[in-house]
Amino acid sequence: MTSWTSLHKAGTNFMAAVRERPEGVLLAFDFDGTLAPIVPDPEDSRLHERSATALGVLAGRVATLAIITGRNVATVRRLARLDDRPDLVGLIVLGGYGAERWVVGSPDPGPETRPAAVEAALPRVRVEIQSCGVDGVTLEDKGRALGIHTRQSADPELAYGRLLPGLERIAADLGLTLEPGRSVIELRSSDVTKGDAIRALVAESGAAVAAFCGDDLGDLAAFDALVELRSTGIETCRVVSSSPEQESMDAHADILADGPDGIADWLTVLARG
Repeated sequence: MTSWTSLHKAGTNFMAAVRERPEGVLLAFDFDGTLAPIVPDPEDSRLHERSATALGVLAGRVATLAIITGRNVATVRRLARLDDRPDLVGLIVLGGYGAERWVVGSPDPGPETRPAAVEAALPRVRVEIQSCGVDGVTLEDKGRALGIHTRQSADPELAYGRLLPGLERIAADLGLTLEPGRSVIELRSSDVTKGDAIRALVAESGAAVAAFCGDDLGDLAAFDALVELRSTGIETCRVVSSSPEQESMDAHADILADGPDGIADWLTVLARG
């Protein structure tokens, strides 16, 4: 495909709404794999600069811009250098799928407290990683969640398959939510979904038009919420950042983009008006 394409009328209608009636538009994004390219080490993740430039323009035009991520707010704030982007003041960042909230330009929310269940899971997860028999599995501490990454391991698929049963047991024992993703398994303390976050943002903002951009299984709840919101009269658009790892996501797209580069191209067109 080209870098992005509108597959359905919902896609072209959304782009027209941004041009013609931006005061009623909500535009929300996943971070990793959508606004930021997927990289071997999650700590090396960075906001795509062309997306950042386009978002800076759109922030002064549409009613609401938001990032909804499984990461904690502090991490996205640092990796995306949000404190150094005055053109993004007002951007809402929802961490932990909505368990945390910060708005760019607002006061520091203060230190995060790790939930007891995540604290209890930490040593057990380390044991699972050590005993899976595949080198290179990494653990990402997200505060309210733990991310177990197999991307850098000697055999990502083998490691994923070996880790999943043990991590499912830990989640069941401690009442954690297990979220599978692209070479990552996440254990999080909250059962809130990106769908819940989208519904809350629409209700809060009074948006007449809403879009969400995502790339992975955890984004499906947001896409489902947008479909539900259509029945209430809200115009919605699902934007998929496509990847070979999650080709099944493409079936949900109103607009299909070729990964974060395609998202950046699409946002650039959107920002031009």
